[in-house]
Amino acid sequence: MRLVFWKRVFITPFIRLNFTNGGLSISFGRRGLFWLTFSRRGIRWTADTPVPGLYATDSVRWKDLQK
Repeated sequence: MRLVFWKRVFITPFIRLNFTNGGLSISFGRRGLFWLTFSRRGIRWTADTPVPGLYATDSVRWKDLQK
């Protein structure tokens, strides 16, 4: 079994810092609309849908952006 650590700190209503086992990431956006997250792995875009508990997400790695 693996122990997972995470903590989310809101800097402003539109900016949050995310601390996890994998490192630090920063997210821009608003709850109920979308979040754009920058981490050491790459960029992730997450959007809410009208269905509770369902969201759309897409990501791209930094190495794929350099091509």
